Amino acid sequence: MMARRKYQRARGGFTLIEMLIALTLIAIVGTTVATATGRVATQTYSLERKTVANWVASNHLSRMRLQQRQYPEVLNEGTSEVSVLMAQREWEVLTTISSTDHPWLRRIEIDVYEIQQDSRQGPIHHLTGFLGRY
Repeated sequence: MMARRKYQRARGGFTLIEMLIALTLIAIVGTTVATATGRVATQTYSLERKTVANWVASNHLSRMRLQQRQYPEVLNEGTSEVSVLMAQREWEVLTTISSTDHPWLRRIEIDVYEIQQDSRQGPIHHLTGFLGRY
Protein backbone atom coordinates (compact mmCIF):
# COMPACT_ATOMS: atom_id res chain seq x y z
CA MET A 1 0.00 0.00 0.00
CA MET A 2 2.87 2.37 0.82
CA ALA A 3 4.44 1.78 -2.56
CA ARG A 4 1.18 2.66 -4.23
CA ARG A 5 0.94 6.06 -2.46
CA LYS A 6 4.50 7.01 -3.47
CA TYR A 7 3.67 6.17 -7.07
CA GLN A 8 0.51 8.30 -7.00
CA ARG A 9 2.34 11.24 -5.45
CA ALA A 10 5.05 11.11 -8.08
CA ARG A 11 2.50 11.09 -10.94
CA GLY A 12 0.20 13.72 -9.41
CA GLY A 13 1.76 16.96 -10.79
CA PHE A 14 4.20 18.58 -13.16
CA THR A 15 7.90 18.89 -12.58
CA LEU A 16 9.61 22.25 -12.43
CA ILE A 17 11.23 21.70 -15.84
CA GLU A 18 7.86 20.92 -17.44
CA MET A 19 6.39 24.13 -15.99
CA LEU A 20 9.34 26.21 -17.25
CA ILE A 21 9.01 24.73 -20.74
CA ALA A 22 5.26 25.46 -20.75
CA LEU A 23 5.81 29.06 -19.60
CA THR A 24 8.50 29.56 -22.23
CA LEU A 25 6.17 28.32 -24.98
CA ILE A 26 3.35 30.57 -23.76
CA ALA A 27 5.73 33.55 -23.71
CA ILE A 28 6.92 32.86 -27.27
CA VAL A 29 3.37 32.50 -28.58
CA GLY A 30 2.27 35.65 -26.73
CA THR A 31 5.15 37.69 -28.14
CA THR A 32 4.44 36.45 -31.66
CA VAL A 33 0.76 37.33 -31.40
CA ALA A 34 1.51 40.79 -29.98
CA THR A 35 4.01 41.52 -32.77
CA ALA A 36 1.58 40.37 -35.47
CA THR A 37 -1.20 42.50 -33.97
CA GLY A 38 1.08 45.54 -34.00
CA ARG A 39 1.93 44.98 -37.66
CA VAL A 40 -1.75 44.66 -38.57
CA ALA A 41 -2.53 47.93 -36.78
CA THR A 42 0.30 49.70 -38.61
CA GLN A 43 -0.80 48.33 -41.99
CA THR A 44 -4.41 49.31 -41.32
CA TYR A 45 -3.38 52.88 -40.47
CA SER A 46 -1.21 53.07 -43.59
CA LEU A 47 -3.97 51.77 -45.86
CA GLU A 48 -6.53 54.13 -44.36
CA ARG A 49 -4.14 57.06 -44.81
CA LYS A 50 -3.47 56.18 -48.46
CA THR A 51 -7.18 55.70 -49.15
CA VAL A 52 -8.12 59.10 -47.75
CA ALA A 53 -5.24 60.74 -49.66
CA ASN A 54 -6.57 59.13 -52.85
CA TRP A 55 -10.03 60.55 -52.12
CA VAL A 56 -8.54 64.01 -51.54
CA ALA A 57 -6.70 63.90 -54.88
CA SER A 58 -9.71 62.54 -56.78
CA ASN A 59 -12.02 65.16 -55.26
CA HIS A 60 -9.58 67.92 -56.17
CA LEU A 61 -9.36 66.76 -59.80
CA SER A 62 -13.16 66.42 -59.99
CA ARG A 63 -13.54 69.93 -58.58
CA MET A 64 -11.17 71.22 -61.28
CA ARG A 65 -13.15 69.41 -64.00
CA LEU A 66 -16.44 70.86 -62.74
CA GLN A 67 -14.93 74.34 -62.64
CA GLN A 68 -13.63 73.83 -66.19
CA ARG A 69 -17.16 73.00 -67.39
CA GLN A 70 -18.52 76.16 -65.80
CA TYR A 71 -15.73 78.39 -67.18
CA PRO A 72 -14.36 76.73 -70.36
CA GLU A 73 -10.99 78.41 -70.61
CA VAL A 74 -7.52 76.97 -71.07
CA LEU A 75 -5.87 76.49 -67.68
CA ASN A 76 -2.75 78.50 -66.95
CA GLU A 77 0.44 76.58 -66.36
CA GLY A 78 1.91 76.68 -62.89
CA THR A 79 1.79 75.32 -59.38
CA SER A 80 -0.68 75.93 -56.58
CA GLU A 81 -1.22 74.69 -53.03
CA VAL A 82 -4.53 74.20 -51.22
CA SER A 83 -5.27 72.97 -47.70
CA VAL A 84 -8.13 70.49 -47.32
CA LEU A 85 -9.78 68.96 -44.27
CA MET A 86 -10.97 65.38 -44.72
CA ALA A 87 -11.40 62.47 -42.28
CA GLN A 88 -10.58 64.80 -39.39
CA ARG A 89 -7.10 65.40 -40.80
CA GLU A 90 -5.47 68.28 -42.58
CA TRP A 91 -4.11 67.63 -46.07
CA GLU A 92 -2.10 69.79 -48.41
CA VAL A 93 -2.77 69.42 -52.13
CA LEU A 94 0.01 70.52 -54.46
CA THR A 95 -1.24 70.93 -58.04
CA THR A 96 1.08 71.34 -61.01
CA ILE A 97 -0.43 72.22 -64.39
CA SER A 98 1.73 71.79 -67.47
CA SER A 99 1.16 72.00 -71.21
CA THR A 100 0.84 69.10 -73.65
CA ASP A 101 1.25 68.82 -77.41
CA HIS A 102 -2.32 70.00 -77.91
CA PRO A 103 -2.91 73.68 -77.05
CA TRP A 104 -6.27 73.01 -75.33
CA LEU A 105 -5.12 70.07 -73.21
CA ARG A 106 -3.29 70.37 -69.88
CA ARG A 107 -1.57 67.76 -67.74
CA ILE A 108 -2.51 67.92 -64.06
CA GLU A 109 -0.15 66.47 -61.43
CA ILE A 110 -1.64 66.29 -57.95
CA ASP A 111 0.46 65.42 -54.88
CA VAL A 112 -1.27 64.98 -51.53
CA TYR A 113 0.61 65.52 -48.26
CA GLU A 114 -0.65 64.97 -44.74
CA ILE A 115 -0.05 67.78 -42.26
CA GLN A 116 0.98 66.40 -38.86
CA GLN A 117 2.12 68.72 -36.10
CA ASP A 118 2.76 71.55 -38.57
CA SER A 119 5.03 69.42 -40.76
CA ARG A 120 4.32 67.99 -44.19
CA GLN A 121 4.39 64.19 -44.48
CA GLY A 122 4.56 62.56 -47.87
CA PRO A 123 3.58 62.75 -50.62
CA ILE A 124 1.06 60.14 -49.55
CA HIS A 125 -0.61 59.96 -52.96
CA HIS A 126 0.18 61.12 -56.50
CA LEU A 127 -2.48 61.49 -59.20
CA THR A 128 -2.03 62.42 -62.85
CA GLY A 129 -4.94 63.60 -64.97
CA PHE A 130 -5.65 65.54 -68.11
CA LEU A 131 -8.06 68.41 -68.54
CA GLY A 132 -9.19 69.95 -71.82
CA ARG A 133 -10.76 73.23 -72.66
CA TYR A 134 -14.17 71.68 -73.32
